[in-house]
Amino acid sequence: MYTEVLVFACNWGGWSCIETASNLGLHYPASVKVVRVSCLARVHAGLILKAFEFGADGVMLLGCEQGKCHFGADSFLPKAKTEKETIDNSEEFAAKRQNIINEYEKTRSILEMLGVRTGRLVLVQLPAFDGRGFVMQVVNLIAEIDKIQASKQARIMGPKPTQDIKVQSHSQY
Repeated sequence: MYTEVLVFACNWGGWSCIETASNLGLHYPASVKVVRVSCLARVHAGLILKAFEFGADGVMLLGCEQGKCHFGADSFLPKAKTEKETIDNSEEFAAKRQNIINEYEKTRSILEMLGVRTGRLVLVQLPAFDGRGFVMQVVNLIAEIDKIQASKQARIMGPKPTQDIKVQSHSQY
């Protein structure tokens, strides 16, 4: 059985890492599925939880390097005409970044409440075109998930061999 991982990758830094990994001939398991989103700010707890509901063993949120979000780059926002507008735009970017972190933390809390190990959800921020970093992060996530599943299997088996339990019948016949 393969470890199923769903990667939500932002259209900019995250996607460039995946393309670079492909162009360099780097390999990661075919069980890793990628969903391209315009920005991680668009991914909310409901989508992440739905991925787990549909059978994902792990979810990776792959975004731009910290402080380098391209979603609101100059070509997509009107140029600031004043210093105040520049401050407003930077505050907007900070709010989007905080939204990503808040959704990530909220989802981890929900997973913990549901008894799901939080190590199955990771937020990864890599420099653009870091294909090797992406593959390394995916391999690390899969190793963590496999370790979680192995420890869960060990708990089910228990340290002692299973024993038959005799149940008395209370039949009056």
